[in-house]
Amino acid sequence: MRSADAFYRATCSADLGDAKCRVDVSAAAFSATATVTRTDGALGLTTAGLGAYADGWFTAGKLTWASGANAGLAVEVKAHRAVGPTAELDLWQRAPKPIAAGDAFAVTAGCDKAFATCRDGFANVLNFRGFPHMPGNDFVVRTPRQGELGMDGGSMFR
Repeated sequence: MRSADAFYRATCSADLGDAKCRVDVSAAAFSATATVTRTDGALGLTTAGLGAYADGWFTAGKLTWASGANAGLAVEVKAHRAVGPTAELDLWQRAPKPIAAGDAFAVTAGCDKAFATCRDGFANVLNFRGFPHMPGNDFVVRTPRQGELGMDGGSMFR
């Protein structure tokens, strides 16, 4: 089996916070703690503790239960929606035991592995493990037209 770094891809092959990425996800800008204020008991929850973070900041992040029936377990965040002073989180995986109001958790920022996110969200371009300027399949299979920019063997970035 080959490592993910052995393949060319436009997105980053590192995981946010790992040894290749080197972002300190324990820093306050990238992590938070909060308590559940409302829940469906399994996959969705609302909290007042994440109101300072932008919509989507914790999407694809990791939520680790600090108290309650699921204490110690971790799950990936499917979606993070900022709703005024509150936030709603949807989880990818159902909690093994019911989530309850009052359960505490820690959550870290998520990363979509795009170059722009690495640059703008984490100021971590030097550790980006992808090839963001690689042309996609649509560019590779299309037919060039006479005089079209980027199809003359020169630079794509004129």
